[in-house]
Amino acid sequence: MTVIREVVSKELPKLAGVFSLLLNLMPFLIYVALIQGHHELLTAALPFAIYYGFRRAGLLLFRDFEYDYQRLAWLGIGSGVCGYALGMLGVINPVFFDLSGVGAGLASALFPVAVSQRNRLVKNGLLPKLPQCQPLIQFVIVLAFLGCLLLVKNPLVHFGLILLVSLGAAGAYWKLPHSIHPFPVRLHWYNYFLALILLAAMLLLRLGRSMGIGQPAQWGLGLLLTFIIVIALGLLFNHQHLLSYPHNLRAWILLYGVCGQYWTLYSTIFIGVIYGVQLYYWTIVAYLLAFIFGARLVNEVTRISRAAPERTALVMLTLGIVLTFWLPTYFIGIFIIRSFAGGIRKQTIGAYERATRNYTISSIVNNYYSMISGVLSQLVMWGGLFLSVGLKGMNHILGAFSLHQPDMQNGSAITLTHLVLAVYMILYLMWLLLRTRKQSSIFES
Repeated sequence: MTVIREVVSKELPKLAGVFSLLLNLMPFLIYVALIQGHHELLTAALPFAIYYGFRRAGLLLFRDFEYDYQRLAWLGIGSGVCGYALGMLGVINPVFFDLSGVGAGLASALFPVAVSQRNRLVKNGLLPKLPQCQPLIQFVIVLAFLGCLLLVKNPLVHFGLILLVSLGAAGAYWKLPHSIHPFPVRLHWYNYFLALILLAAMLLLRLGRSMGIGQPAQWGLGLLLTFIIVIALGLLFNHQHLLSYPHNLRAWILLYGVCGQYWTLYSTIFIGVIYGVQLYYWTIVAYLLAFIFGARLVNEVTRISRAAPERTALVMLTLGIVLTFWLPTYFIGIFIIRSFAGGIRKQTIGAYERATRNYTISSIVNNYYSMISGVLSQLVMWGGLFLSVGLKGMNHILGAFSLHQPDMQNGSAITLTHLVLAVYMILYLMWLLLRTRKQSSIFES
């Protein structure tokens, strides 16, 4: 028993990065699976909407702790444990699925960014470096979890697996070297009040929809609109309290959020609608391959290319976007986009650290700006779809997704939305190239 405990104590910290990836990626699949097979789309989609809302807003809601990545990690772990435990009770009452979305969303928002911030401190020599899992082992572990979720169509098993992941993350993080930081002297209580507004909005929507009462649903929509407006304003003005840094760097930081919709919402909804959800899972595989092996591709292409690293990255991103217009090369395009967007993200974090000498929140600042550009990309995507098919068409598309039925009737509208999103991304890449061509490189020599 002692030998087993020693082995676990030694090996578990190596898995912190794997647990981070699982908590970031697997909930997406779990909550998408809850939508399928339900005729009442709004009610069935609420757990996913709550999860995604708290996933996007979680870091901003807890910005009081942005200088304390360790507390952010434990807040994420605790939220995940509570959320997935509640999710296991969802088979008794669907309301627990809704409530689980809060904890799952916060876990996806806080724990991965805390692990990323810790890795930046290690890279800069401010924390001791510890051994980690080899990339191939990480890929195999995550792929095994993905296979379990696909083979076992039971929400109880799904939430139970990710609960074990959350507990594993707690064990791994507990064994990592850590220090004690003082609790923030001043808490911005309106941040946590915003979280209650979001939860109340979602629950009122469920109450009004399930009981056929129009008034609660209207209140829910009103609260949801209020939350979105306040969060958008908060994201826009949040940078004022940060250290100043070059404006061209801010434009590069936004790039990751601009590209992110290709491997998140666009692939989730539209690939699932046109070709079926089973094909969408290959997007997850492409994402995993890019996450683990993408850096090698970026380094090799940059080494071979005679152009400046920034121009090489922008050309490859454009190539990836073009490849997504043909199904056989769609997933190659996703791999290229995620690889080079991730590579630029790492460079912008390093450039921010060199410009400000602020190593404590470099990764967290990057996430703030990714949220801003991600919201703008979603507006472009959903706005393009709405202009193409109208509200009735959108309901038909989302309804086909919830019933796991391909919808070829709106295939041309979805392709047009794809084109709108691609043009938006390419225009941003061209603007970025023109804006920064005479400025210093963000890439380390």
